[in-house]
Amino acid sequence: MNKLTLVNIGGFGHSDAVFRDLAGMQEAELMGLAPAYEGEDISKFLKLQPAVGKKVYGGYKQMLNEVKPDVAIISTRLDLIPLLIMDAANAGCHIIAEKPLALDLATLEKVRRKVERKKINLTAMLTMRSDPQFVAARQVYDGGVIGEAVLVNARKSYKWGTRPDWFADTDKYGGTIGWVGIHAFDYINYITGLGFTKVAAMQSNFAHGERAGCEDNCALAVELANGAHATISVDYCRPEIAATHGDDWIRIVGTKGVLEASGSKKECFVISSVKGSFQQALPDTKDKIFSRFLLNVLEGKSNDEIARLSFMLTKVCLIAREAARKNKILNIKWNGTKND
Repeated sequence: MNKLTLVNIGGFGHSDAVFRDLAGMQEAELMGLAPAYEGEDISKFLKLQPAVGKKVYGGYKQMLNEVKPDVAIISTRLDLIPLLIMDAANAGCHIIAEKPLALDLATLEKVRRKVERKKINLTAMLTMRSDPQFVAARQVYDGGVIGEAVLVNARKSYKWGTRPDWFADTDKYGGTIGWVGIHAFDYINYITGLGFTKVAAMQSNFAHGERAGCEDNCALAVELANGAHATISVDYCRPEIAATHGDDWIRIVGTKGVLEASGSKKECFVISSVKGSFQQALPDTKDKIFSRFLLNVLEGKSNDEIARLSFMLTKVCLIAREAARKNKILNIKWNGTKND
């Protein structure tokens, strides 16, 4: 295999993040795009490199049959993601898929088994782990200067902006914990290497009644695998006048110090009993996580770790959603390490 061929299915989500990595690669090429369902608008992706000028198909099944791609990028309405993953797997494609990978545990297990049987590589679009502030925070934590995590606070705050009509339908949207909260779970695990063992949660739609099926605020309390604790807050109430669309932030209190990493401020600040107070230098650019995934596919290397993580983070979010609905603390069976 000299060059990977890719297609994009869908018009919603984070395909742009994959395209950003793909645009700089000689080893892979986007061959076509198609909507995931009749009437889906995919125009925003058609304007981006490397999609400009590429063939647009009327349906994704026709595209899979004609192109026979090595990799399918799936980024669309959330309830359709499991079906599309399985269709792409049946077509022999490796997969980069929007998250969460399913909206219920039974379907998630069905998708996992399909991917396992077909022996394909899969990653969810866990884009936050490519952000410079979280890469810097991981470097600090791995260096040991704040010790072991004792308490973690994570925040995801977004502008409401314009949300699709289907955000109003819980059966199609699934929930804000799965769509947004998964990023916070991901960067907690990415930085500390810790998994999650218990979760309690609350959620509601407080300020956006026109999309009643979409929670605009969520608060979670989580037990980490080492016995420490974390809080996660998620909201769609960031003021429209704010300089950035999102306010992504983490604070880790360790046995030897504290770090705070902020996406909106573009910084990672550390107070350490070992090294004093300092600003950790951030990488100049985002980590090319999708390029690395594709190169592994091309070279026949395993992407098993990111596949396991993608399924487990989806499972954690589904359990957290259930904890909110049942008003209970629920157990999660995942110790979670960076090599899990």
